[in-house]
Amino acid sequence: MENHRQCRAIIIDDEEWIREGLSEHIDWDKLGIELVRAFKDGTEAFSYLEKETADIILSDIRMPNMSGLELLSRLRERGAGRPDLTQVKVIFLSGFGDFKYAQEALRLGAIDYLLKPTEVEEIEASLLKAKRRHEESFERTAPAAEPAEEPSSYLIKKALQLLSDRYHEDLHLSDLAAELFITPNYLSRLFRQETGKSFVELLMEIRLEKARAMLTQDMVKIYEVGLAVGYPNPRYFSEWFQKNTGMSPGEYRNLYFRG
Repeated sequence: MENHRQCRAIIIDDEEWIREGLSEHIDWDKLGIELVRAFKDGTEAFSYLEKETADIILSDIRMPNMSGLELLSRLRERGAGRPDLTQVKVIFLSGFGDFKYAQEALRLGAIDYLLKPTEVEEIEASLLKAKRRHEESFERTAPAAEPAEEPSSYLIKKALQLLSDRYHEDLHLSDLAAELFITPNYLSRLFRQETGKSFVELLMEIRLEKARAMLTQDMVKIYEVGLAVGYPNPRYFSEWFQKNTGMSPGEYRNLYFRG
């Protein structure tokens, strides 16, 4: 078996005309890259990559079923059993100019983030860069000292930070998932895997912690505490607090000040 097989690439985009355009207008032979498949979404591509290999992924960001960012996160997550999945080089093409997409893509290890419409020459230059990176990884004999943390852990850290920042809002799992550009089901699974708790349990813990801290400040009225932690209805806040602590907000405050 030869040591240096040809670099293999796949395309992922939910628009058929874009898949066809990338397949036909990029000079894959000149680049020395074999285009092996094109897929309409991340789910199809992920199923393929669980069985087959690819060295470069040229992908859209927003797609039905599984976004490009979620696909990359899942591939990195699988790296323990499939080292080749941690080495795949990803280039994102997107019509969305939101800088948060680029930040997330690059944090997860993408090679490039290109905004549509993109000139063929620019895509080819990015593909050549990805090919060089692949060849460098392939030739590296010493074990890599990367990554410092798994992307899934990074996603959970960011999700927990968002919870901490937005606990006072009418917050739902789907809101956090949208911020992280992943599906709610995937985020729910990551919460369970990495914290042992659900989104609802984590949000409740943060709200309780904040409420307890505010109740130790006697100048803050109890209804203001409820409002500050996301419960504008004072009665509902008191019932919720008692259910989760065994005492009413007033009893908790009195107990604190009695020492």
